[in-house]
Amino acid sequence: MIEIENDVPVLRQISVHAVMEYLLHSGPASRAEMAKATTLSKQTISEVILTLEERGWVRPCGLASGKVGRAAMNYEISDDLFYVLGMDVGATTIRLSLVNLRGKEVAHYEDANDNTGGDNLVKKLCQLKDALLASLNIEPRKLHSVSMAIPGVVNQQTGTLSFAPNMNNMEEFKLLNAMRHVFNCEVLIENDVNAAAIGEYWRGHGQDAHSLAFISLGTGVGLGLLLEGILLRGAMGAAGEISYLPLGADAYASENRHHGTLESAIGASGISRRYHFAGGLCDTPVRDILNRYVDKEPAALIAIEETARIAALLVLSVSSLFDPEKIIIGGNIGTRPELVERISYYLHSCAPHPIVLECSTLGAQATLTGAVAISLNKLHNLLFGLKDFSKQVQLPKNI
Repeated sequence: MIEIENDVPVLRQISVHAVMEYLLHSGPASRAEMAKATTLSKQTISEVILTLEERGWVRPCGLASGKVGRAAMNYEISDDLFYVLGMDVGATTIRLSLVNLRGKEVAHYEDANDNTGGDNLVKKLCQLKDALLASLNIEPRKLHSVSMAIPGVVNQQTGTLSFAPNMNNMEEFKLLNAMRHVFNCEVLIENDVNAAAIGEYWRGHGQDAHSLAFISLGTGVGLGLLLEGILLRGAMGAAGEISYLPLGADAYASENRHHGTLESAIGASGISRRYHFAGGLCDTPVRDILNRYVDKEPAALIAIEETARIAALLVLSVSSLFDPEKIIIGGNIGTRPELVERISYYLHSCAPHPIVLECSTLGAQATLTGAVAISLNKLHNLLFGLKDFSKQVQLPKNI
């Protein structure tokens, strides 16, 4: 891995920040276009471009065409200078996305997870990373960082994982240390639902929102919350562990303490169990129950309507506690439009005011998109941010 240090003088950092943010969002541009967009003088732009070229951060990419007068040279981000790798690691599936410095995906890969966990998982992920880089002839030293999104509570200080009942051999496993030992690059780990919230904030329905809540309904139930663009993790990293909310079932029942009361009611196994109690076949997958709901099968109608009623109470609770501008529902169950429609119906009946509720636009890719954003944002600010100021580079949303 290449060590990166932004050693540009502080005053010049302000100009570099403005130019690089413009190029990241707008693509190739001439010096005159950059001067107009950033309000920097032409002399300053020339000095900044010289600095950026010396560091290899930008490169000339041909003359501007179609304009009257002398043709000007265009400049673009050297997007093959560094790469980041996002990983969405679930109990059954692993998704990888490799993106360049500008944020464009150059490779996407999915593989099954045997869920043996622990060191076996870390070894498999490293092998997948190595194979992906080799297939594209990318030097390993150009991979700046890897961001993993995984179910459970991630302790950002120790890198251990807890509250991950669906992931085998991961409870209190020192995941961050194990990853750093074999990956030879920076490693970042985040809760999968938090990552999905970041993904929606970057390239989904949350792009124009100052605050949003992302509710994931799937095998488990989770919440990611962004307030004014800042991810809320809580004192122990457990903010958003809504599976333990006392909704939908008896919170004092011993069987609900492991997976959580709410998850036992509207997680995949809870929906399947409700369907069976209503007269349907035992262990029917939720996707089949939803399909039968569309066909108006009685047992499916009972199961999904009750699920929607409980989920509406969850949405109302999140809205009452945090008042986000938008609430987005995702997960492999939450993205089903027929369920979201019924949640909205019941929400209208119990909410004291209108609540903006939308279905995820990113679907199964929300978590992976957020994992990429975490690493890319850190890389951009390490290179182009202002070390002594709070202002950060905003990620480009359309590539």
